[in-house]
Amino acid sequence: MAERQTDEEKVEGPTPEDQDDGGVVSDTYDAVKRWVWRIETWSVVLIAMATVATAWGAYQATRWSGVQSVNFVQANTSRSESIRADNTASTNEAILIGLFTEWLAAEAADEEKLATFYKGRFPEVFMPAFEAWLEGPRVDGVPEGTPFDQPEYVLPERVESEELEKQAAEFFEVGKKANQTGDNYILVSVLFASVLFFAGVSTRFERIRPRVVLLSLGSVIFVAALTIELLLPRSIGF
Repeated sequence: MAERQTDEEKVEGPTPEDQDDGGVVSDTYDAVKRWVWRIETWSVVLIAMATVATAWGAYQATRWSGVQSVNFVQANTSRSESIRADNTASTNEAILIGLFTEWLAAEAADEEKLATFYKGRFPEVFMPAFEAWLEGPRVDGVPEGTPFDQPEYVLPERVESEELEKQAAEFFEVGKKANQTGDNYILVSVLFASVLFFAGVSTRFERIRPRVVLLSLGSVIFVAALTIELLLPRSIGF
């Protein structure tokens, strides 16, 4: 059985021993050998760069997943505290409405002592709205509306609840953006994986042209993926 040709002999073509008297075959052999060396170097460099870029993309995807988780937890915590503060505000408001109703009933019955008693039970935060209501416009000698309609009526617990809800929305938005950034890094890593595929498959071909085509395709994808990766936000763990 004839000895099997090596890959180098299949790719490189004629050997120096096949050269003619003018040295043309030898020159062709040297040119092909240089092309093979360049293509193999190109393939190795492309695989190395794609591997490093893939590792970086995986690291960033993990980092942004952590950022997402932290912000989603903070959003849930702030929302829970907001609900707690709002419940406290609703309880205090119910107490205020009860005291104000009793004060109105005492005033209507001309029971000044009882009215003074209930007025003395009004919390400090309610007094600005109550006094503004007394000094406001009147209908048939009675102040219009209620103190709860006045701009001065502000419950600290309700303000706290609104601030916490705003914080929760901000944390959630940051977490959502971090999630999208992590997904983008995963997509880029998939593109780099395709570069590794094309660069690796190119080495299995004996002819130069298919190698060049596959490496060119891989190089185009690599440049596009690297551009996207460089434009993405980065999260460093130190």
